Amino acid sequence: MSNYSIKDLERISNQKAHTIRIWEQRYGLLQPARTDTNIRYYDDTQLKKLLNVCTLVDRGMKISRVSKLSQTEIASEIDKIISESFHSDVHIEALINQLLIAMATFDAQLFDQLFNDAVKRLGMKKTYINIVYPLLVRTGLMWSKDDLLPSQEHFLSNLIRQKLFTAIDQLPYPKQPEQTWILFLNEDEDHEIGLLFANYLIRQYGKKVIYLGARVPYRDLKTVVEACKPTHIYTFLVRTLPDNQLESLVHQLHSDFGQYELLISGGDQSLKAIMTQNRMTNISHVDQLIDTLNLTNE
Repeated sequence: MSNYSIKDLERISNQKAHTIRIWEQRYGLLQPARTDTNIRYYDDTQLKKLLNVCTLVDRGMKISRVSKLSQTEIASEIDKIISESFHSDVHIEALINQLLIAMATFDAQLFDQLFNDAVKRLGMKKTYINIVYPLLVRTGLMWSKDDLLPSQEHFLSNLIRQKLFTAIDQLPYPKQPEQTWILFLNEDEDHEIGLLFANYLIRQYGKKVIYLGARVPYRDLKTVVEACKPTHIYTFLVRTLPDNQLESLVHQLHSDFGQYELLISGGDQSLKAIMTQNRMTNISHVDQLIDTLNLTNE
């Protein structure tokens, strides 16, 4: 079981520490424990309760009312929200909070239930865009502020990867594909969830995909390109690297593979300008990839 400071609760819930203190002191909402040196800390149960309370307050329920609800009643209210329309921003926030609970408490069964329900109602594409991507942004911010245990981040990432691999595996292989896409991450990149979702979308549009995954040595990429003669090469730049390294990679890709369609997601504005100068396509959003796939089907 994890322990959290008031600052941890603030960053995970997006609720101000001052507000959490008021809820605790005025309404008895949370019951922190104390260390031997009298420092307050909160456990997974308290975090789960806070996230659920934030969901109900965001929905418009007054904190004075929420504070009088039992744990069973709070759970019932959350279930009502999750069963409602998936087009509600409050509903999406409720799902993300529940997924954060699943991550924080290493509850694979809860994650599985929430994810499968979302896909059933929304489909994989909308689930990724409306739920998984915002969840990853949120956890990314938590990671950058050291508010997330490495084990929690790995737990969540691996669950999402498993779901994407399963979805990809269920797609039929194209019989006579007109395009072949090579998808890879460079040898300094290991965050492959975005690349996996791109794999799913491209396969869904009937293209052949040669998926190389993360940390691909450049010499190996050249070998695969020479052997397979793809129509498109697509990569993501997620990890923060020195600008000169990223620029060098972009120039090298253009120099070696300029005869193919080169697509890159990620990078700052200066790097995007270099991509444009080298006639590369910068994919800044899922919708842009979909537009590109639609154009290639015309």
